[in-house]
Amino acid sequence: MKAKLLQLLEDLIFPPRCAACGKLLAVCTEKPLCAECQKIWAREMLSQCEKCFLPMHSCFCVPRNMQKQGIDAHVKMAPYGTESGHTVTARMLLGVKKQPDKRVFRFFAKELTTGVRAVLHTADRTREKEGLSIPSTVICWLPRNRSSVRRYGFDQAELLARALGRELGYPSLPLLKRIKDTAPQKELAANARAANMANAFQRSGKPVPMRVILVDDIVTTGAGMAEAARVLGACEIFAVSVAVTEKRKEK
Repeated sequence: MKAKLLQLLEDLIFPPRCAACGKLLAVCTEKPLCAECQKIWAREMLSQCEKCFLPMHSCFCVPRNMQKQGIDAHVKMAPYGTESGHTVTARMLLGVKKQPDKRVFRFFAKELTTGVRAVLHTADRTREKEGLSIPSTVICWLPRNRSSVRRYGFDQAELLARALGRELGYPSLPLLKRIKDTAPQKELAANARAANMANAFQRSGKPVPMRVILVDDIVTTGAGMAEAARVLGACEIFAVSVAVTEKRKEK
């Protein structure tokens, strides 16, 4: 009750708006989208994977470079869309890069939960058949560029990971440290992205003898996820992102 009253007070002072189009929303609403943008978002989630042809929210395909570093599945929700950012997915993600919105992170986490539970269930059944124990599960994130954290005061991947942890009931831990600021991946051709992300992260503490859910907001070629997985060295790793970008041609 107290939380609802605080949310009502906050909404009266700062009226909530649609995270995609900016239209005013009803107070105390959980969803960050207006009805029209919600319908568009639902269609974006049904976009087909080019590899398995399943709807994006049901696809667990993993890019080859991520597979090589031990990532067993990639849970995602929708394509990022055009570079101009005119999709609902892109607008939400662009918004939370500059201004944290609790509704958006809770929304993303709730939508991702079903896919994450599905890949964990499959992994558990496989381990049981092989007579292996089921490892402890933790959530971590790809740390944002340090310059961006200084500029905006937060890390959107961390906020997403912590929201997902609350939904799933797993601890969210800062297992990775950013030690090199990198150029924006979207500005680079695919063959330059791995070099851009090389040695960008450092493991915080000892090797991780457990299952890790590795979270980022957007995955392009998977170079960042692959580098983070290489550094972590966990016994099992599953990647999670809100969106994946379209393929880019080599320059």
